[in-house]
This record gives sequence, C-alpha cells and structure tokens, in this order.
Amino acid sequence: MELKVELSRDVFLVVGQNWGKYPSANCIYLKDLCLIDGGAENAWELKPEIILNSHWHEDHISMNSVAKKVYAHELDAKAIESYEEFERRYAIGEIVKLFLSYYPKIGFRKVDELIEDGELLKFRDKEIEVIHTPGHSAGHCCFLIDSKILYLADIDLTSFGPWYGCLDCDVQDFLDSIDKLLKMAESVEIAVSSHGEPVRGENLRERLLKYKEKIFEREKKIIEAINAGIDPVGKGIIYRKFPEPMEIYRNFERIMIEKHLEKLNFKMRNSFE
Repeated sequence: MELKVELSRDVFLVVGQNWGKYPSANCIYLKDLCLIDGGAENAWELKPEIILNSHWHEDHISMNSVAKKVYAHELDAKAIESYEEFERRYAIGEIVKLFLSYYPKIGFRKVDELIEDGELLKFRDKEIEVIHTPGHSAGHCCFLIDSKILYLADIDLTSFGPWYGCLDCDVQDFLDSIDKLLKMAESVEIAVSSHGEPVRGENLRERLLKYKEKIFEREKKIIEAINAGIDPVGKGIIYRKFPEPMEIYRNFERIMIEKHLEKLNFKMRNSFE
C-alpha cells in the first residue's frame, strides 16, 4: 500500500495505517498548499502551513499545532480551540484523555479562519468547495476539490455505518447531509473518506445509500426494543460487542440511541437508566 497516492495533479491521498482505521485517519494533501485533516502517521513529514479541519475530533486535529493557520467551520471551532469544550462534547469526562493519548503532539489552538457552506477556498490553482455536512458533528464539512475529488471526512462509508455518539451529533442532520451528497454523487470522479479505501464516482451513490440505510435499520431495532419494554443499549443495535474500555463505548451507544429517540420525539424510560 502506497503511503501517498496521487489523485490528480498535486493532490494526494495520504494513507493512514490500515486505510485510516481509527486511531489513524486518511488525509488529503495539496502539494505545498495545505493539508486536509491530520490523522495519518506519515503526514507529519509534510509540515503544512495551512490545515483545513473537517471537524473537531482528535484524529482530525492531531497536527494542528504544526500549522501556521487552521481553517474550520464556526460550529466546531470552540472544540478545536479548547480542551474543555472538546471534553464537554464527548460527555465521558476526563477518560477522553485516553483517546488523546494516541496523539502525543496534539494541541488545542486558535482557529484562524472560519469556513462556511458553499464557500470556495482558493489555493493558487486549486479550488476547494466547502460542503457543510452536520450530523457526525455540528460543524462537520466535506470538501470538493477542483469539482471532481470529494473528501468525505467521517461520512466514511464503512460497514459499521454512521457514528453520532457526541453531544453535538444529530441523526436527522446526518440523513440530510447524506442526501446532500447524493445530489452531487454523479459528478464526482473519486471520493475519499477518513477511514477506508477510495470509492470511484460510479459507485458513490450506491455506497451512500447503503450507508444511509444503516440509520433506518438501527431505528427499527430501537423502536422494537422499546415497544417490548427492553433497554436498547447493549443489545447489539449499534455495537455488536463493546470494545474496551466498555464504559466509553456503552456511553457512546446510549448517546446514539438517545439521538434516535430525539428524532422520534421519544424519551428514554426511567426504568432503563
């Protein structure tokens, strides 16, 4: 597996370990211009002047301390700048430092430029369109490079499906964001996510639809469990088996199920607590 794959002239996929499997992540590098996210281990050698963050999670901001400028969406800026806000959104207390331990050089720092939906960022002869796609985080963004390369960030098309386990996540927003990408799928030549192999444009629509369906499959199982008077947490609806440390992933699953219930205007029964 190549560590740096040229997608088009001077646009490279920087491949994270195991195709960006967490705690690694894939990145996009515009030669001598900027780096989109920073979770690939070998990205440190690039020393970019500008880092464009897709969102605030640790595997995306882990190189921010080395950049002269950081760009991010306004809704995620506070969590990129402040550990306290980062911890609050995760809602698992200081145990979140376990995740940060994978990134010894991570640093919370000022966001220098705020980006917004539809904005065109120009780096010499390269043009990046900002596509605000909330759901995974409030300010999560995808990026369309030169109208043909789509960086999906954590709309990652994995078999696990969408992840929305933090306080600023939203299930309906995630669905709307996938629909937004579906409308442009046919014009994309190649799509790259943070966690997985590239997807050719002709396969993107099918992969997005399959990914979206995971949300409805989960929702159906949640409703069935609640109607049966069963706490849906820990029943394999999100995680087939909780990884270690189990208390973290149990909390993520509870938040994700609560996000479904918010969408459905349900509330968790007190007996499930």
